[in-house]
Amino acid sequence: MAGYLICVCYESGVPIFARKVGDVNPIPFPLAASLNGVKVFGKANRVELMSTLTQSSRIVWKDFHDRLSMILAATDDSVTDMHLENVLENIFNILVLNVGLNDIMGTKNIDALKKEFRMCYPVIDLILQGIKPSENTLYFSDLTMCADVALQIESPVNYQGVLDSFLEGTGVSYGCIIANGCILASSRDWWVLSGKEISLLTFTTEQVTEASIDSPVFLPVSSPKLPYRHVVFKLTDNVRLCILCGQEPTMSLLEKEAHKLRKANLDSWTIFNDKTVPFCLYSRFFTIEESISAFLVINVEKERAAFSIFPDKPNDVLTPRHKLDLLRTFYRNTVGSIFPWNKATAPTFTSPAHPDAKDTEPVLHRAQECYWSSEYHKCHAIKSSHVQLYVMYDSEVFPPIMRQSTRRLLQELLKDRMIKQ
Repeated sequence: MAGYLICVCYESGVPIFARKVGDVNPIPFPLAASLNGVKVFGKANRVELMSTLTQSSRIVWKDFHDRLSMILAATDDSVTDMHLENVLENIFNILVLNVGLNDIMGTKNIDALKKEFRMCYPVIDLILQGIKPSENTLYFSDLTMCADVALQIESPVNYQGVLDSFLEGTGVSYGCIIANGCILASSRDWWVLSGKEISLLTFTTEQVTEASIDSPVFLPVSSPKLPYRHVVFKLTDNVRLCILCGQEPTMSLLEKEAHKLRKANLDSWTIFNDKTVPFCLYSRFFTIEESISAFLVINVEKERAAFSIFPDKPNDVLTPRHKLDLLRTFYRNTVGSIFPWNKATAPTFTSPAHPDAKDTEPVLHRAQECYWSSEYHKCHAIKSSHVQLYVMYDSEVFPPIMRQSTRRLLQELLKDRMIKQ
């Protein structure tokens, strides 16, 4: 699996940056120019080129605000146009998050714009890695456009209480604790932000290597032109405290309260030294049946998602990386064609009228469940109101058993405070 991303100036076609994913050589300039030239030629003839298929790849073009044009080519045949367009939207939004829409639209000097975009490369590469997932691709927000949250795990520490105490001491309304790229606890106001904004803030926060940072960010949906202060404290290697605020409070006050928070709960953060936590822990509120290898649950109304990959099963022929890749592939093949994309209307299927019936019309219906079967695994997805659940099973499990197990798991997951409606 490999892919190329090209970003050019909409009007002049001047290349701004190019990135790649997978073990491939950088894209040759003549090829990049040809891909952009095809779109320009179509535009001159009143044809909008959106996507195309070749023998080995899928290519998608997308323009943003008549300022930037992006081209994404990927070789995975399980990736659809819709999901590649979402990747491009995520990448443009990360540019807005770091640079601001005014600078993107108003900067005349392309070289200056190139320089500003360089700070976005680590997060852009992280988003592109979702096209070729590995053991370290422990996130789904690039696909779902929802915030990755942690289910309640077995721990003596009330992480929500720890965060609330910090926010009360500083007077901040927007804040969360992120462990291994997953939101462990958050303020109520944090969920006023859109799922896209939260996922991009999470990606950006995860890239922080300093003990603390205080930098401006522009929220792509809520505030693309006016910046907020994005303050991050690195509590441990894998745990970070993230807040959004204005000019107040001062950095010295935030550092003082963050130091108290870190010191008071130092031992509790060690559980997250393992990068698979909290993704591979059983919740204390429900049990997972042994036949389940992985699951992904999404509340499309609240734009939150949680998932778990269980790597330590006896006689398991699939590695954690394969399970992650298969679960992502199952999601990509289901959403958009069978299940609705987030809050969109579900696809409609037509059942032909019975040949013996008179004066009857075809029946329109929307799918509520989906099955997928292969030699080494089976998958089952179910949609209930605003919640979607995708579950991977061992290959020996029969479909009726899968259906019952998925329904039981869904009922248990709906009890979790992060997922429940």
